[in-house]
Amino acid sequence: MKSTQHNNGESGQVIVLMALLMIILLGFAGLAIDGGNVLTQRRRGQNAADNAALAYALKRNLGQNDSTGATAMNTILSSNGYVNGQANTSTSYSTTTSSSGGTVTLVLTSTVPTAFIHIVYNGPVQYTVQAQAQWISSIAPMAGFAIVGMSNCAAVGGNTIDVTGGGNSGGINVHNGDMFVNSTETNSSNDCAIDPPTSANNTGITVDNGHSIVSVGGYNYSGVQNMTQPITTGYNNGVPITDPLAGLSEPTCTSNGTSANGVYQPGNWNGSNLGAGTFQPGIYCITGDLTLSGQNAIIANGVVLYFINGGMRFTGQAGITLSAPTSSNCLGTFPATSASCTYQGMAIFVARTNTSTVEIRGNGGSAVSGTIYGLSATVQARGGGSDGTNVNCPNLPNNEETCIIGQVIAAHAYGNGNGSLDITYQEPIVYHPPPTIRLTK
Repeated sequence: MKSTQHNNGESGQVIVLMALLMIILLGFAGLAIDGGNVLTQRRRGQNAADNAALAYALKRNLGQNDSTGATAMNTILSSNGYVNGQANTSTSYSTTTSSSGGTVTLVLTSTVPTAFIHIVYNGPVQYTVQAQAQWISSIAPMAGFAIVGMSNCAAVGGNTIDVTGGGNSGGINVHNGDMFVNSTETNSSNDCAIDPPTSANNTGITVDNGHSIVSVGGYNYSGVQNMTQPITTGYNNGVPITDPLAGLSEPTCTSNGTSANGVYQPGNWNGSNLGAGTFQPGIYCITGDLTLSGQNAIIANGVVLYFINGGMRFTGQAGITLSAPTSSNCLGTFPATSASCTYQGMAIFVARTNTSTVEIRGNGGSAVSGTIYGLSATVQARGGGSDGTNVNCPNLPNNEETCIIGQVIAAHAYGNGNGSLDITYQEPIVYHPPPTIRLTK
């Protein structure tokens, strides 16, 4: 009978193999458990960094300094357990700024405690995340331009800037700002984009000293009387611009307006049902024309007149005193289109496809404060001359009866008859889009 012999040299191999297997299994456990924890902590750190960068950008966009922004940023970080120099956390940030806003870049590095992976790896387990936020200041569309004539007459016809009728004092006069013309000429007669007055008695088409008539096209108006010269050409490399308020939604009204004893409330209105009296603050969504005659007057402060498919026309001595919503008298909450707070600085909004005419009549001493916007519309001064006295515009040259304090962005801007369209640009009161902050990385 043959005896069986055992190789004593192989004794204990199972224990060694089990030990090696345990190390491998612990390594995999470390990867699974600690690796998953690192990913979770990294996401947590990224969220904290994103919110902290946005907090910094918000403070800067509100006009606060770097120190205030850094305090807001560190408050968010510390509330999430990330304090620079503590708990193995390191944070740093850098900024770039410009006249229109700036960017902040935040870098966060943190060490994650481990349960198993240190068995096979002795170094620290760290992650680094980066967040970048941008703040953009609130800048008025076409800032610095009192009149923005949007019509490309070379393509669609119709004068962009025009003095019409046979009056002796009518004209288009801009103060404290520039005038913009969004069209080239169609022929050598130079009367498509800008049609100057033919009478030497007109006040002409003028801007104050130190300001310009600016155009995308080229012109030769040498010798034309009563017109500011020379014209600055080649804006936007000669290419007509698109809607400067393209990002602003059209207003809405959620209910019908009411009136009692000459006091009108905002809401949906047929223009024929509006008349002389006081318009309470808010948005007036108007279908049809708003007309007024005789010696009647409208007083409307904190109001947006939104013309859906009609315009505005006054006769006789009728007039309007209109001011756009401000932070002190606007209603609702941004960005609701039914909230006048969304349209601070906007006095008249003509629906983008509405080609009607909005008259700011002179006989009644009309005055509008804010932005008048009508991408396809005509804004026109008509009627009485420019030599009267308007108590609402006492500081304008010649005390013009018809005046706009703010900005006109429209397809066409006309002075008609003796009516002089006079606009004084004032940056603080025109429409500004809200300041914005956003993550860029």
